[in-house]
Amino acid sequence: MTLPSHGANPLRLYESLNLSAPEDIIDFSENSMPAGPPAHLKEQWDQWYNAISSYPDPEGRGLKKQIAKKHQVKESQVLLGNGASELMMTALRSFQGKTVGVIHPAFSEYERVIQANGAMVHHFYTNESMSFQPDEDEIHSFLSKPDCALFICNPNNPTGILLKKETILSWLKTAEKSGSTLLLDEAFIDMAGEHYSLADHTGSPSLIIFRSMTKMYSIAGLRLGYLLSNEQTVKEISQWLPHWNVNQLALLAGETVLQEPSYTEKVCSFTQKERSRFTDALRDLGFKISDSAANYVCIQPPDPQQTEELWRFLLREGLVLRHTYNYRGLDGSWLRVGIKLPEQNKKLIEAITLWVQ
Repeated sequence: MTLPSHGANPLRLYESLNLSAPEDIIDFSENSMPAGPPAHLKEQWDQWYNAISSYPDPEGRGLKKQIAKKHQVKESQVLLGNGASELMMTALRSFQGKTVGVIHPAFSEYERVIQANGAMVHHFYTNESMSFQPDEDEIHSFLSKPDCALFICNPNNPTGILLKKETILSWLKTAEKSGSTLLLDEAFIDMAGEHYSLADHTGSPSLIIFRSMTKMYSIAGLRLGYLLSNEQTVKEISQWLPHWNVNQLALLAGETVLQEPSYTEKVCSFTQKERSRFTDALRDLGFKISDSAANYVCIQPPDPQQTEELWRFLLREGLVLRHTYNYRGLDGSWLRVGIKLPEQNKKLIEAITLWVQ
């Protein structure tokens, strides 16, 4: 079967499985803030109507200024993108003909952008018995080679596992000595807490950080992300991006959501509470749960051989979980679940309980 390579595409999933889509669907394969965008975006939306008649600032200086202030970096260390994926695809041009490592399980876009830019993939594998933590000696050995790069997702997608900041900093030190690069995807770091971010180390020529604004603020349809690195790296990557790659509405929305820092604290508190409630309920049913710090978890039924049976049962109930067939190391034996609103999470727990019984 040919399945969608990403979540958040439920109708395409039902079609690929030759299943009739129920009238009511809750998409747990999508992992943005479930309550939707901040209310103050809607309050200003009508005022932005006239703004779409003009070209946006190609530099996005207003938004850059706020991002630089948030992370205490220079504006010249910030590069805006039409989502973090665009910036990954663009940044990888620097590694054509070189080797880029990926720690599995991992976001499938990493391999895609590596191969699209003519680089070679080096695979590192983790598994449940390793608590999904990579072998540090292997990582240091790899980064000791000059001109290579390593994709790191922290917290990991799909497991939500958080690497210690000290661990990544030790890898960065090795990379700096050899001239290799860490490609650090922090798309979900704000769900865990900004104190885990390495934004304060972006003066290093061996560190490139990718950030998403679509998860925390639930604005995936606007496509907005940014890159943090040293000034020279940002200058080099920016020459490969087209003018006006970020649209006017995305820029205005980005500026607006960053004006309310307390919002992220509320989202983190909500996520932690609902994640704990959800995982406790499933552990009581004998499920294995990844130790996630993000707004999603990986789950596995007591008998891993029944994972697909559970997945299809929930699909028929209109509850769409993310398959893991294209995550190396998981290979379909786990399901990723985005944390939703309390009543939605309750419905999923009830359906899983019914299936178990």
